[in-house]
Amino acid sequence: MSSIANAVDTAFDLSYLNFPKYPPTQIKSIGVLGGGTAGYLTALALKKLHPQIKTSVIESSKIPVIGVGESTTTEVVPFLHRTLGIEPERFFREVKPTLKLGIKFDWGCPGDYHFNFNFFAGHQQESYYYEDSINNANWASVLMDANKIPVIRNEDGELSSFLASIPFSYHIDNKHLIRFLNTVVRERGIDIVDAEVTKVNLDEKEFVSSLETNEGQKFTYDLYIDCSGFRSRILGQALKTDFIPFTDTLINNRALTFDTPNNGVIGPHTRCTTMNNGWCWTIPMREENHHGYVHSTLYCDEATALAEVRAKYGNIEKYKMVEFRSGRHTQAWNKNVFAIGNSYGFVEPLESTAIQTAMHSIMTLCKLMPNNFEDYASIAGINSEIAATWDTFRWFLGIHYKFNKQLDTPYWQWCRENTNIGDAQMILDLFHQRPPLSASNFGTQSPYSTLEALVFNSYSYDTLIYGQKLLKDPKKPKMTKEEYLSRVDSYHELTKHALTLKELFDSNALFDQEILSQLFEDPDTWIVETEA
Repeated sequence: MSSIANAVDTAFDLSYLNFPKYPPTQIKSIGVLGGGTAGYLTALALKKLHPQIKTSVIESSKIPVIGVGESTTTEVVPFLHRTLGIEPERFFREVKPTLKLGIKFDWGCPGDYHFNFNFFAGHQQESYYYEDSINNANWASVLMDANKIPVIRNEDGELSSFLASIPFSYHIDNKHLIRFLNTVVRERGIDIVDAEVTKVNLDEKEFVSSLETNEGQKFTYDLYIDCSGFRSRILGQALKTDFIPFTDTLINNRALTFDTPNNGVIGPHTRCTTMNNGWCWTIPMREENHHGYVHSTLYCDEATALAEVRAKYGNIEKYKMVEFRSGRHTQAWNKNVFAIGNSYGFVEPLESTAIQTAMHSIMTLCKLMPNNFEDYASIAGINSEIAATWDTFRWFLGIHYKFNKQLDTPYWQWCRENTNIGDAQMILDLFHQRPPLSASNFGTQSPYSTLEALVFNSYSYDTLIYGQKLLKDPKKPKMTKEEYLSRVDSYHELTKHALTLKELFDSNALFDQEILSQLFEDPDTWIVETEA
């Protein structure tokens, strides 16, 4: 009997299949050009996941960082606090983020109409069929409309948090985040060199041999990571890597950014409001709201944009114009250079993808780290994965523009008539044949398995298609109207007892009642389940 038991144990012993999650490499040193969010996150990830590599950051105090409010996606929470091991309570005290349950879109249909895009599964098919709206599809959506969060006060006065079950992300003031990350980078022993690189030296094979300053100081590494932002100092300027514009899908190229008082209301969502020549974001911070009017210079000059902003948001005096280009380079990895963030590409601010795409590139690099510069298969895999992800984002964002009927200005007429949605057309066709997509998981575009998309998946497409009312003849769902309405009643009953973000922060319950510590110590949460 014992021999059979031993044989069973041996037959099912898979211990040797526990391969390293982050492969070893012959690359010994990495220089990250550019601090900022992308540069610091890259350095911290390399230090944590590839500690054998000597990683340094080169940044110039002469080059300003774009300081606007950042809206993020759910991936940022497990990435910061589990992958990088950043202590949540310290993060909340020093960065002072607010919580984001999703995006409220003033979008899609004419008039006073909106739909909610959140990160929690719900009954969209039923909500659309019975109410011609998806805003009661789940509790998170009801909370968004009430400006509340999933923390309720019980009848005995005690608080119960459901943040472990309802995914959220952060709204972050970029200046606070960069200051915090700079401190953590230094604490973890990563060198930061304050130098302005003015020359990129190439060898006879057109590999980067060194970075050089005006004073002749040279920095030499095995691998150079370009986090220089839109300048793309190494990948674009030095290596002249081809650039693919996204302008037939996304024509916006600048944002007029400004702040307004929040009057004591901290919304648990980003708001995207249709404007005459684009759209405007509202990102709620603890003391103020950050805004940005994203528009195209083909349809709107600065004076027109400012006048439209003032008509809607009040007499704005201080503002800043941020220019960008939409598109990506053909390669993220070229020669001995890898680009992350805006130095590789940018879609546009809609759907809060800036930090998400940077994290995706970082984790793709760490999980597919080439053994050396002749490991062409890994390099090709990295380039293919990142390119496919960016193209997926492009097509997904295109659906927003192609079908937004809220206004009928020349800008929006052009978008509806001309926006190229590429591969998303197939997903739309699938939806119309077998809605909802999430029932069979169609619509998720992830050709590789280095990361599984949490946000722009089949449920995201369902939200966007239902929200813009593209389905004209919905089929009756299996759930009865009575069953559906009972769920809606439960959402609204819970919402009556839920806290606002201001109440949560003013009460200090995150710390005093250990809501944060319990959330991140609990092994059975969406945060643990979704760690990359």
